[in-house]
Amino acid sequence: MALALFSNNLMAEDAFELDDIVVTAGLQPISITDVASSITVISREEIEQKQVLYLSELLRDVPGFAVSQAGGAGSQTQVRVRGAEANHLLVLIDGVRANDPSANDEFQYQFALTSNIERIEIIRGPQSATWGSDAVAGVINIIRKKTVDSHFLSGNVEAGSFDTFSGGMAGGYSGDALDINAAVSFLDTGGTNISRNGGEKDGAENITGNMSLQYDASDAIRLGLSANLLDASSEYDDIDYFVTGLPVDADRLTETQQSFLSGTLNYEPPQSHWSANLSVNWMDSDNDNFSDGNWTSATAAETLEFRIRGGVSLGDKLNHRVGFALEREEVDFSQRGQASLYGDPNQDQSYQANGYALEYVGKPMAGFTWTASARLDDYSDFDDARTWQLAASYQISAAHRLRGSVGTGSKTPTFTERYGFFEDLFLGNPDLKPESSRGWEIGLESNWSDNRHQLQLAYFDQNLQDEIDGFVFDPDTFLFTARNKDTDSKRRGIETIFDTRLGKALTLAASYTYTDATEKNGAGQSVEEVRRPKHMGGITANYRFADERGNLNLNLQYNGSQQDIFFSPQTYTSEFIKLDAYTLLNLAASWKLTQSLELTGRVSNLLDEDYEEVLGFARPGRGVYAGLRGRFGF
Repeated sequence: MALALFSNNLMAEDAFELDDIVVTAGLQPISITDVASSITVISREEIEQKQVLYLSELLRDVPGFAVSQAGGAGSQTQVRVRGAEANHLLVLIDGVRANDPSANDEFQYQFALTSNIERIEIIRGPQSATWGSDAVAGVINIIRKKTVDSHFLSGNVEAGSFDTFSGGMAGGYSGDALDINAAVSFLDTGGTNISRNGGEKDGAENITGNMSLQYDASDAIRLGLSANLLDASSEYDDIDYFVTGLPVDADRLTETQQSFLSGTLNYEPPQSHWSANLSVNWMDSDNDNFSDGNWTSATAAETLEFRIRGGVSLGDKLNHRVGFALEREEVDFSQRGQASLYGDPNQDQSYQANGYALEYVGKPMAGFTWTASARLDDYSDFDDARTWQLAASYQISAAHRLRGSVGTGSKTPTFTERYGFFEDLFLGNPDLKPESSRGWEIGLESNWSDNRHQLQLAYFDQNLQDEIDGFVFDPDTFLFTARNKDTDSKRRGIETIFDTRLGKALTLAASYTYTDATEKNGAGQSVEEVRRPKHMGGITANYRFADERGNLNLNLQYNGSQQDIFFSPQTYTSEFIKLDAYTLLNLAASWKLTQSLELTGRVSNLLDEDYEEVLGFARPGRGVYAGLRGRFGF
C-alpha cells in the first residue's frame, strides 16, 4: 500500500521512490514532502496486484477508512473516515466533484470500478479550506489515465464465483501535441443472497466508460477534455417493517446513470512564475427504483461548476507561493414518486454557491514548509461557511519528518435535511446552518536503510459542531423538521503505518488505526457512533518471482467489532446492536505468459468468513476468479 510520503513503486530495485507532486493537497500542485496532512497514494500497479474490481475494496486498506457495505457487489456502500459521517468525505473524479446530491451528498461507491484508474490521491483531515463543502474528513481524487507515451491497446477478461463475468478494453494514442485515451469496462454478476434468510440472489451490472483528450496548443497552453460515463443496475432486498425489522427477500432494483464531464485550460508559460487553470465541470446523476418490476420512485441531481485557480511564486529562491481560487457552483435536485396519504414526494430544488480561496506556501529555511489557507463559501439559500487551515512540515533529519496541521471543515445541509422526503409534510428550517468541524493532527515519519523501511505515526482529533438532525418532531405543527444540534461529536485516534522491503522481491505494508468516535444521546450521555469500529488494521505482502514473470499478493484485513442500530417493529423503539469483528484474507496471483499477455487469478474471502457490515445484510463468502489481461503496442 502506498502511504504518506512514499509511493508504491514496487518495480524499483533498490528502494521506494518518491512521488514528487500531489495535485489534491492544495490550490496548486505541491511536493509531497511539503504536505503536512496524512496522505495515501495508490498506484495503478497496486490495483493490478490486488486485482480488485471496486474502489471500495481498495479503500479498506487505507488507514482510518471504515467501509460498510449492505450486501455484495453493487449494494449500497458507505465510507467513514476517522469516525466522520459518510457524506463528510469529498470524492473527485479527475478533479470533478462526484458526491451525489441525489444520494444525501454521498459518493456512490457501489458503482465505482477500478478500471483505467491511473492513481488515487487520498488526503485525510479537514480540507474544506481548499475544496469547500463535504471535505470535512478528507478528499479522494480518482485520477484516470490521461497522457500516454505510446500507441497501445489493452484488454482484460475475468470469470468466477457468483456467476461473475467482467472485462474491459482500453486504448491510447500519443502524438507530438495530442494525447487520446479511452476505456470501457463491463461487470455482470448473479450476486449472493444479502439477507440472513432466504435464497434469492441479488445481482448487479455495470458498464463504465471514460475518455480523455489532451492538446498542447502552445508551450504555455494545454487544453483538456475528459468524460466519465456510467450505466449500472443493482438488485437489493426490502426490510420487514412488521415482524423482524431485518432484510427479507424481495424483488427490488435500482438503475443508475452518471455522467462526469470536464473541460480545462492550463496556462503555464516556460520560465514564468505564474500559472493558472480554468475548468468547467458538470455532473449528472439519475437513479430509478423499481419494485416487482414496476417503477416506484426516482431521484436526480445536476451540478455545474466553474473554477479558476492560479498562483505565483515569489522570492529569490522562489520560496514563497501564493495561490487563489474563484469558483461558482449551481446545484439542482429533483425527486419523483407517487403521491399518497403519506404525502407528495415530488419536488424540484436548487441552490447556488460562490467560493473564494487564498493559500500561502512558504519555505523560510531548508527542510521547513508552512502553509496558510482560508476560504469563504457564499450560499444562496443558507448561511455562509468560512474555513481555514494552518499546517507545517519540518524535515528534522534525512531520516525523520515532523508534520502537523489544524483546520476547519464545513458540510452544507442536504436537500432532504432542508425539505424532507415529503415537502408538504416537512417544516423547513430557515435558520439551518452548514455543519462545521475543527480538527488537528500531528505526525512523525521515519525511514532508514535508504528508504527500505518506513514508519509513520499520526494522532488526530476532530470535533463536529452544528450536526444536523433531520428527524426532529415539532409539537406545535405535528410535523417533522431539521435542526442543528447543540452538542458536539468527538472523533480522535491514532494511525500507525509500517512499510518495508525485504530484498528485491518482497514488500510488506502494515497499518493499524484506533478510532474513538462518540456523540451525545438524548439523555446527554456519550455513546459510541454506529459503524465506526475502534480497531482496524491490515497487512499486505507482495512477492515477485521467476524474474518478475510471477506475482503473488496476500492481503489481510481486520475490522473490529462495531455498533449498529436496530429499530424494532414490535416495540417501536431503537437499540444498539454490536456487530462482531471479522478478519478477511484475500489472495491474488499473476503469471506472464508472454511479454504482453498475463494470466490472473484471485480468491476473495479465502477463509470463507461469515460477517456483516450493516445489521442483517450478509456479505459474500469465498469467491474464486481467473482471467487474462494484456497490453499491445502498435
